[in-house]
Order: sequence, then structure tokens, then C-alpha cells
Amino acid sequence: MIRWFCPYCWKEIQENDKICPYCKADVSFFTQLDYDDKLILALNNPITQNRMVVIEILGKRKTKKAVSKLCKMLFDKRDTYELIEIAKALWSIGTDEALECLKERKKIQDNIILERFLGQIIKI
Repeated sequence: MIRWFCPYCWKEIQENDKICPYCKADVSFFTQLDYDDKLILALNNPITQNRMVVIEILGKRKTKKAVSKLCKMLFDKRDTYELIEIAKALWSIGTDEALECLKERKKIQDNIILERFLGQIIKI
């Protein structure tokens, strides 16, 4: 049996639901979103491995409109591997906003592995 999830809040919904009963989002609108917007929504997926794949894809696609969401995620308390993948994606996207985000995150000394990784890719 297939399980359906709201692409906005990731709670289980019924296949024919047009409005999520939890977050009230219009899930029928999801089919009209472009691929990058769907990927950005998937950054909220509760499963770390799924988010990791999405982060990697956004970096490879150099999706500029994902920068603000990725930057916010970089400052959250997350798994170190996920933080490094976010940093890689931001570096790959390479906009001024993405690079500034990486520089700001490097100033926070709460994760030695991430600090060392950021030290290797950016010079302040």
C-alpha cells in the first residue's frame, strides 16, 4: 500500500486530499511547481538521508533560489555530515549570498569538523 505525505509538512495524508488536514497547504498545487521548488520543499523531509540527496542535487544544479533555505539550515543544529553537504552545496552554487553565509558560519566555533572543512574551502 502506498503512503502519501504532504510535501509541505511531511505528515501522512490521504491520496485524494487536495488540502493537507494538518498544515492546510494546497497539495494539489504541488504538481504545478517546478523541479527546483519541489527540491527546496524536500529540504524539510524528516529523513536525513533524503535531505542529503536533495542537498547534493541542489548543489550540482547550482540552484540559486535554494541559497536562503540552505543558509538557514547551515546554522541549525544538525548532523555534521549534513552540515558539510550543505556547505558543499552552497560553495558549488557560489553566489555572493552563499559565500557570505559560509564565511559567517565559519565564525561560529561549535563543530570542529565543520570548521576545518570550511577552513579548507574558504579563506577569510
